[in-house]
Amino acid sequence: MSLSRASHPLWRFSLGLYRRGGVEQACLGLQEACGADVNLLLFCCWMGARGRPLNKRSLRRAIAATKPWQEEVVQPLRRARRALKKSSVALPEPWRIHLRRNVFCLELDAEYVEQLLLARLAARIPPPARRRDPLAAAANLERYLSLLGARLGPTTKRRVMALCHA
Repeated sequence: MSLSRASHPLWRFSLGLYRRGGVEQACLGLQEACGADVNLLLFCCWMGARGRPLNKRSLRRAIAATKPWQEEVVQPLRRARRALKKSSVALPEPWRIHLRRNVFCLELDAEYVEQLLLARLAARIPPPARRRDPLAAAANLERYLSLLGARLGPTTKRRVMALCHA
């Protein structure tokens, strides 16, 4: 299977959004504070940008579809990459840097596969019966975070707005 990331609309959208000012910090802040999956945050924004609201049922399906992949593949790769970032790892520096770069590439591939899973789910979500909702991204994000049990206090709302208005 070829993982040609450049050709996938969700991936292109995610890369473009993630590069905007404040988005990376908002995503990582929500990941740390609420246990949010960054790919699901970006998926909520992508669907919202397309005027597609996500109900709790759709979001539960997305969480169920991606959680095992996140826990069993993405997170272990992320932990390995972070461990290799530390100079305390008992490897010669060139080896450590080489391994870290390779693990990073695998982590990106794993993130991409998760987005493919999400895009497959998106194709099965019926379009809204009414006109496009310009506030769908914020509503999708808040609905997702509420399913995680996150308190939507001022910091969380600021992060949501950073994602929606980037």
